[in-house]
Amino acid sequence: MKKLSVLILLISLARLTLLAQNDVHFSQYMFNESIFNPAAIEISNTINASLVARQQWVGFDNAPSTQALNASTYIQELFGGVGLNVIHDRLGYESFLTARAFYAFPVQIGVLSNLTFGLGAGIVNRTLDGTRLTYEDPSDPNAFYTKENFLRPDFNFGMEYVDPNLTVGFAATHLYRSVKGSQIDYAPRHYYLYAKYLFEDVVDRVDIQPYLLFKSSWFMTQFDINVMGYYDNMVWGGFSYRLGDAVSAMVGYFITPDIKVGYAYDYAIGVSRGYNGGSHEIMISTAFEGFNKTRVTPKTPRIFN
Repeated sequence: MKKLSVLILLISLARLTLLAQNDVHFSQYMFNESIFNPAAIEISNTINASLVARQQWVGFDNAPSTQALNASTYIQELFGGVGLNVIHDRLGYESFLTARAFYAFPVQIGVLSNLTFGLGAGIVNRTLDGTRLTYEDPSDPNAFYTKENFLRPDFNFGMEYVDPNLTVGFAATHLYRSVKGSQIDYAPRHYYLYAKYLFEDVVDRVDIQPYLLFKSSWFMTQFDINVMGYYDNMVWGGFSYRLGDAVSAMVGYFITPDIKVGYAYDYAIGVSRGYNGGSHEIMISTAFEGFNKTRVTPKTPRIFN
């Protein structure tokens, strides 16, 4: 009976995926906000890059698997930041490859605060392997029996307010389509709203940062509550609760002053609970000298960026 229930669950997920692909999700989103918000850049003299890999629902065949590469830097001559996202997402017999470039323009609104606006543009390529699908009705006119590719433009927009302790951001992805306008070849629009606040030296050399993230499309809504603790700019750890879906635990460490690694484990509490071994995610991030000829003093420092 359990196997039958799991089969029904997987079929339901597959059918939902055919209707609309939702944005990728990472547990360590607090270090990779530029994946969904082109305004989330660091104003500094460094080039910042990160690589994240996530394996979801360990134990399920053809379970979701996602990898993302992010890179950004601030260039004085452009009066703003530029960046690049490359995201590969696979679920079952379909996969998505997203590539976006973005530009972010910061506006100083206080001595130590600014408001940044960002715009991203790129492409989304979807591949569906119809040769591996089985249909109840082989004569279904909507069935796919060959490998299909769909290539579409992609645009996103974001804005972010940052001062030394508070960060508030808003972003919208897939502006090419409306929230209700998703089709088999294109994802619906997603909206993001997040906020975090850094409490410094709560105890000796320990900072605490709570984080709230709200993400919504026409098809589903997710709400994350996260709390991270940072010790002496060397190690960090924290927990997240994704409403109705999973609980996450995270740890990280600075290998060198410019290279950090992080790991997250998700324990499912939703409909897939008990049928998988959880989800694993690893991240490596680095910062190195950028293009600016003179030193840029960050007016809005980001912890561990």
